[in-house]
Amino acid sequence: MKKLFLCLIALSLSFQIIAFEMEDHSGIHDLMAYVIDPAAEAIWDSAGYVITEEGEVNLAPTDQEGWDKVKNGAKVISESSYLLSMPERALDQTQWVALSMALKGMGERAFKAAENEDAEDLFKIGAELYQVCVDCHQTYWIKEE
Repeated sequence: MKKLFLCLIALSLSFQIIAFEMEDHSGIHDLMAYVIDPAAEAIWDSAGYVITEEGEVNLAPTDQEGWDKVKNGAKVISESSYLLSMPERALDQTQWVALSMALKGMGERAFKAAENEDAEDLFKIGAELYQVCVDCHQTYWIKEE
């Protein structure tokens, strides 16, 4: 009877751990999908050029509203570094936290570039931000098979 009781407790704990891991994955997914990705897109969509049939189109904001959108995205990126590095979200305390905290610097630099309306610097920072994202995804992205 004791063995059955211990097995039931172990099974119950296993389900709780699995449920926690699924919630955590969902939490990270939601943070990426609804907070970080849109903020990064605000930066990436406001820097560089696009070549169309009509010619080269500069993506830099042309008014204060556009620069404010970039500043908002930059602050979201910066502050999201803390959300990703929270103990219940951090997948490890070394590389995960280092990559998460790299977002802090990227966001602060993007904010300053937007304040200065420096489209060239914003483009460079956007490329660095993209590389941080790629590095993290290559290491931690769970690929469904």
